Amino acid sequence: MMKSKQALHRVMMVSALVVLSMGLSACGGKKKKPESAGTAAETTHTETKAAETTAVAAVTEAPGSEKGDTEAGKSTAQVSGQKLNARIDRYQKNGVMVEYPVVSGMKDSAQQEKLNAHLKENALSVLENYPDSGEPMNQEKDTLNVRCEVLSADADRIVVIYRGDYFMEGAAHPNNLFYSNTVSVKTLKDLQLKDAADPYTMASYALSEDVTLKDRNPELLSAYREWQKSTGLDQYQTCLENADFPLKKGSDGKTRTWPDSFSYSSEGALLFSVPVPHAMGDYVIIEYDMTTK
Repeated sequence: MMKSKQALHRVMMVSALVVLSMGLSACGGKKKKPESAGTAAETTHTETKAAETTAVAAVTEAPGSEKGDTEAGKSTAQVSGQKLNARIDRYQKNGVMVEYPVVSGMKDSAQQEKLNAHLKENALSVLENYPDSGEPMNQEKDTLNVRCEVLSADADRIVVIYRGDYFMEGAAHPNNLFYSNTVSVKTLKDLQLKDAADPYTMASYALSEDVTLKDRNPELLSAYREWQKSTGLDQYQTCLENADFPLKKGSDGKTRTWPDSFSYSSEGALLFSVPVPHAMGDYVIIEYDMTTK
């Protein structure tokens, strides 16, 4: 009984924080100021192979360079069954560190060079497009830490996810960050959520009672259900229609808008992020089982 009361108390506290911060972190809405003070905790997960691929990339992290403006290979990933390798390199300057993948083992060396340039450009594009404002980050004063994980890589496509946090000068707390990139190896096209599923259907699922979060934390799910009440179907549909790379250019032809949602496939499921208040972690990842629905 005591444990049940404690769990209920925690849910009520999280829900209260969510209610206070509603309207600040929905799809399409940029946060002007942090909702609450706190610190971002980085987590590391090991993903299994995606359903549409036959390879698994197991990334082993190694220490990085401590000097600024360095881009050096620091870890390697062996991709089984496809003769493709993917190591992790990093860009580092002052308090900024962003990891990105480098693929090797392709027979077409020219295409491999183009693929690696494309992957690196997308990985580092966060430097020019703060998720909350679309403004370039100040690499002299701000802090950014992004870890890269290659989920799968074969002759068809490469799937990469990025997790981390950033701390803008003068902000009350760091914000958690997630983005992903699925690239066709042959065409170098960035594959989007709308290439795999209907955004309207996914938006409806995200707002349904049957929604499944990748993080099976019941307290987070309870808080998310409260958050659902402050969002609308049209808002989520627009969010998912514009999910993923490539970044969209602004009216000036130069400014690019950072998507509110990113997606990837793993083990027959489509997973996509949606923004939520900082009290809930800044984003949640929704899991949609493509094999049973």
